[in-house]
Amino acid sequence: MSKLVSVIVVGGSHAGLAVSQKLLRQTRRVKVTLINPSDEYYFNISAPRFLVKPESLPQSKYLYSIPDAFRDYPGDRFNFVKGLVTKIDYATKSVSVALDANSSATTTTPTPTATSFRFDYLVIASGSTTPATLGQSGVRLPFKTTAFEDTRKAIHQAQETLSAAKTILIGGAGPLGVELAGELAEVAGPKTITLVSRSSELLEGATAPVQRKALLLLRQRNVDVLTGASVLAAVHEAHTQTWKVKLSTGRTYTVDAYVATTGTTPNNTFIPKSFLNAQGWVNVDSQLRVLEDGISRSDTYALGDITCHPYRLLSRVPLQGETVAANIVEAIEKRGQVRTYSPEAQKKMMVVPVGQSTGAGHVGGWTLFGCLVWYFKGRDFLTYKAYSFLRGEER
Repeated sequence: MSKLVSVIVVGGSHAGLAVSQKLLRQTRRVKVTLINPSDEYYFNISAPRFLVKPESLPQSKYLYSIPDAFRDYPGDRFNFVKGLVTKIDYATKSVSVALDANSSATTTTPTPTATSFRFDYLVIASGSTTPATLGQSGVRLPFKTTAFEDTRKAIHQAQETLSAAKTILIGGAGPLGVELAGELAEVAGPKTITLVSRSSELLEGATAPVQRKALLLLRQRNVDVLTGASVLAAVHEAHTQTWKVKLSTGRTYTVDAYVATTGTTPNNTFIPKSFLNAQGWVNVDSQLRVLEDGISRSDTYALGDITCHPYRLLSRVPLQGETVAANIVEAIEKRGQVRTYSPEAQKKMMVVPVGQSTGAGHVGGWTLFGCLVWYFKGRDFLTYKAYSFLRGEER
């Protein structure tokens, strides 16, 4: 058998798993090395539910072993490395990796002293993070994972923070902010929830009926919704263990917890600047090949949140994964099956639960009834799909 082609995938969340699994199924000529700072797949989509209502979902529904998901493949075809990529070196066609202290126990092909890995093809799926995940400007809530962190511990601490808080202000009325407010409004015990929207509507980018429905549902649940306002500053006062949050309206709120649900930051510290747009996202062409100063690289692809494409939604990942896997296989086997990806070709959709039993949403131009929002997402926040995303089987 000819020498296997080395494909390194950076990032073990939805996008990295999708392309890794699809590559291994489509050809026997590749060895995939998946590098991620955690050996667990975190189905973070369901975070608004289990962070607020710990008993609603067991951890087995949103935390999965990444190595176990690839146990069907021998070590010469798949290797998982628990580490953080720090640099890409195209002179040697390798990536430098800071290994976790326990990497020898979680690397399927033990390489405890290795700090670099060579590649023929590189796939960047490093994703993004959020201010709340990093604990910037508010309480720390793990809406994403961070490098080498004990995710279970971070989740437990966040659950305790939200449970103890009696007054909570949420800055940002996108899907995450609305979902979190809806969950908090249903928790037993006295809680005062305030949601701040920069625009005059909630769920910017959604259709007008969906925006109106979300506002109505939240107000029915006694959530204080402030539109046309933004958070100017949020300061934690250690002596009172409260947050002072100043709004653009001039009013200052004193609350037990301030949660920032606006903004995403690309995980791009290891990526050459020549790959990035002005906002720090990776430029890609129609085949999802990385653009270096406007020119497509034949050996490097990117997909998922890290790319410059708008609408960073889980629903877009399967098609992106299929596109990248098919194009790498085409480059190796010359099958004549080049694939292209167009974000405009996928229907715009937004499905936002507001509490346990209803919500607001649309698929294309179709507005969804609350019962359909519950059926598709609200009943268990898509955890019924988590295993298929882990296995790269979602289409």
